[in-house]
Amino acid sequence: MDLLIHVIDDDDLVAATLERLITRKGHRALISRTGKEALESAAETVPDLILLDLTLPDIDGLELMKRFQAMNLTSPIIMISGHGSVEAAVEALKLGAWDFLTKPFNLTRVQTTIENILTQTRLRKEVQQFRSDQEARFFFRHVIGRSPVTRQFYALARSAADNERLSILITGETGTGKEYLARYIHYNSARHDKPLITVNCSALPKELVESELFGYEKGAFTGAAASGKTGRFELAQDGTLFLDEIGDLHAETQAKILRFLQERELQPIGGTHTVELDVRIIAATNKDLEADIKTGRFREDLYYRLNVMRIHLPPLRERREDIPIFIRHFINVFNQEFGKKIQGLTPEVEQKLVAYDWPGNIRELRNVIERAVHLARGSYLTEDLFRPQGLPPSSPSSFTAPARAAARLPLRDMERDYVKSVLASVKGNKSQAAEILKISRARLRRILEGASEGP
Repeated sequence: MDLLIHVIDDDDLVAATLERLITRKGHRALISRTGKEALESAAETVPDLILLDLTLPDIDGLELMKRFQAMNLTSPIIMISGHGSVEAAVEALKLGAWDFLTKPFNLTRVQTTIENILTQTRLRKEVQQFRSDQEARFFFRHVIGRSPVTRQFYALARSAADNERLSILITGETGTGKEYLARYIHYNSARHDKPLITVNCSALPKELVESELFGYEKGAFTGAAASGKTGRFELAQDGTLFLDEIGDLHAETQAKILRFLQERELQPIGGTHTVELDVRIIAATNKDLEADIKTGRFREDLYYRLNVMRIHLPPLRERREDIPIFIRHFINVFNQEFGKKIQGLTPEVEQKLVAYDWPGNIRELRNVIERAVHLARGSYLTEDLFRPQGLPPSSPSSFTAPARAAARLPLRDMERDYVKSVLASVKGNKSQAAEILKISRARLRRILEGASEGP
């Protein structure tokens, strides 16, 4: 990556020496002899680094730094001086200069200083590009939906995004898209170009939760890394920390999170100092936290701190009109991933997919479509691609009773007919049929044999 370095110095020999040094390292040099020239260039071009002489013929170097700041120019600056004044060096560093070099140059030190700053600049650009790519990829892969309830919770999310200090609690069953909504909020907020750190609280072993979240100092405990560890809270500085499945945290960790929300500071394990942080917290859970409060499993004070803005994601079965949109979206995603050209699915299959209750919600639907696209050989997804795992039979709400029901069959016979239809749809697989019907295999067998189920 070639970078642009702006040299501002009225000494022809110094300017030529620095230009050779810069170009020899594969970078580009921009030369200005006066402060006026430098300001004109800065208005048109943002360099990756500025080498600025303290004494210029028209504008003092320190004054020029102040004018750059007024222009919101954030390029790192190395101040150069032929006098080596301690006062000038201190003033330059106070104004934000990265370093202060004196003439005549030690070229090795000049080269090392420039390369160190350029390495940090390069890393910062790569991180910014990565975040930009992540953001673009997220919005490409995200599906909003069209049902009224979906539009409602996305409207709430956009509103919450505008207030970047607002704590948010996202609730909903597993697989409803809680992490997607957290990303949507982050990328629509003023923190969109800052870190988004995700923590699955249920996946962290109890003994490692606090060290992962809050970090630790070197030697904090037996087995601690010699250099210490930066916690997830600190990694999220200026950005967003998403705490997924927060209801699985034990009481001591809950207390520390509450303290952070109150004080906006934390203390690493084994540390003797506190760290002030500007981090937005978004939490999510599939649990009933209000019930957990009553049983003592979750802190009531933490609940109210998190529940400033609550957004509930309904299960997929309560927003069925979104299902075809998700289906088309996932087909497009996996067409790209597998190099396929699937155009859609048959109307019969779509009808069954929409009718199914999807206990695993969007995550289950995604997995089913992924498998079908992978197996597909034609242009459309057909019913056989969703078996033996995947497409279940129509849910109870879409079951059509046989014609002989007009004779007003007993409930037991109707039940047996329905179970037979479910069994037929999974090609006689009793285990799968029992799972769909939410009954045991033994009860399935008794219904098919017509045995009494008791009163």
